[in-house]
Amino acid sequence: MDDKTFQGFGGIRLAATAFGSPGDPPVVLLPSLGQVRQFWFGSAAALADAGRYAICVDLRGHGDSDRAPDNRYDLDAYIGDFQAVLAALTSRAVVVSAGLGARVAIAAVGEGAPHLVSGLALIDANLWVDQAVVKRLGEAMERRVDNFDDPAMIVDIIAAAYPSEPRPVHSERLLAAYAQREDGRYVWRGDPRALAAANLPDLEQRLSAAASLISAPVTLIRGSLNETVSKDAVERLQALIPGAEVAEIDGAGHYAASDREDDFNAILLEFLERQAPRQPHTFIGGAEPRILRDALGCFATGVTVVTTIGLDGGPIGLTANSFTSVSLDPPLILFALARASANLPAFETAGRFAVNVLQIGQQPLGGRFATRGVSRFDGVDWALADDSGSPILAGSLASFDCTTHAVHDGGDHLIFIGKVRQAWFEPHRDPLLYFRGKFRRLHFA
Repeated sequence: MDDKTFQGFGGIRLAATAFGSPGDPPVVLLPSLGQVRQFWFGSAAALADAGRYAICVDLRGHGDSDRAPDNRYDLDAYIGDFQAVLAALTSRAVVVSAGLGARVAIAAVGEGAPHLVSGLALIDANLWVDQAVVKRLGEAMERRVDNFDDPAMIVDIIAAAYPSEPRPVHSERLLAAYAQREDGRYVWRGDPRALAAANLPDLEQRLSAAASLISAPVTLIRGSLNETVSKDAVERLQALIPGAEVAEIDGAGHYAASDREDDFNAILLEFLERQAPRQPHTFIGGAEPRILRDALGCFATGVTVVTTIGLDGGPIGLTANSFTSVSLDPPLILFALARASANLPAFETAGRFAVNVLQIGQQPLGGRFATRGVSRFDGVDWALADDSGSPILAGSLASFDCTTHAVHDGGDHLIFIGKVRQAWFEPHRDPLLYFRGKFRRLHFA
C-alpha cells in the first residue's frame, strides 16, 4: 500500500491509497456517500494481485480528504475532483464507483471526460429514486454523525436505510468510516455537511442525458435483493448507456461489494479482462479510432501554437502538436489542421502562417490556445513578424514565419506546408512536451 494525495477542484486535497505497481493499468475506486476509501481495500488488493494499479480515493469531506471550506458538496464539485484525479494519471483508468460515486462518474464521463476512462464498473447506480426512499436515506445519513458506544449501533443505522434487504455484515470495511475517540465512543470521519449531498437536487434529466453519451465499456452491478436499486431501474439505465452490461450477485443486498467481496471481485476482474485487457491494445483498420489515438499519443512531441490573420483582420491561433520539418532546401515545414476546425477557412485564405514552438514556461499558453470559447490573444504578448507576416508569440522557444507553399489532403485533416521566410530561436530554454494526452517536461538523466 502507498498513501498519496491528489489536488481536486478548488485546491481540495484528496487522500488516496494505491495498491500494486504504478506501471500497471490503473483502476480508480470511488466510494459512495458516507463511505471512505478503506471500503475498497479488499477489492484493491485483489486488483493488484491481478496486475492492476488500484487507487482508492476519499471523496471531499470524507475520511482523510480535506473538508470544503466553501461548503461545496454539490455534484459539479465532485465532478471537478473526479476529473482532476483521472487527469493526474499517466494513462486512462477504469473507474469503479458506487452510489454517489457512480452518479459522479456518469455525469463526468458523459458530459465531457470520455478520454479519461477506459471503462466504468458502476455499483448500485440509480438515476430514478423514489422520494420516500430519498427521505429515508437522508434521515439515515443524518444519524450517521451521532456518537456511538457500540459499533453494532452503526450497523443498525446503516441497515435501517434498507429495511427490506439483508442486514449488512458487521465488517472492518463497513466501519472504516468511523474512528474511536479517547472516551471510547465512535464518530464519523468526515464533514457532517458533506452528508447533505444525500439530498442533491433532482438531477434525473441531467444524468440521463450524460448516461446516453457514455462511449466507454460499462458494467452495472447490483445485489439481486437490492430493493433500493431495483432490477427495473438498472435495466432502464442499461438501455440508456450504449452497450452497457448488467451483472447481479445472487442473494446480496445494497452492500454486495463488501458483504460478498469475492463474488464482486470475480465479476469486476472478468469485466476488466474482457474490456480493458492488460495486453497491448491492437488497432486494425475499421476498429475503434480511440485505440489508434492512444497509440499515437505514445509518441512524445513538442507543443506549438499555429497562428495567422483571420478573415476579419484579427489574429487567430490554436495549439497543435502535428508539426514537423520537411525540407532544408527549400526551407519547408508542415502542420495538420482538422477539417472540422472553425479556423480552417482563415488558414486556407490567408496564404501565410506562423508556427510558435512553446517552452516550459508557456504551458498556460498551450492550454489557452486549446480552449474553445475564450479570447485567446487577450493579455498575450505578440507581434506581427512584419507587414506581410503572421503573429509571433513573445518568449517562444522558436518561431517560424511562413508563406503557404502547398495544402494537401490528409484524411480528416488538411496538411499545410509552409515555406519559411524568417525564423527565431532561443537556445537557453527547454521545450514544453506533450505525451499521452498531457503536457510534460524534459527529465535529464
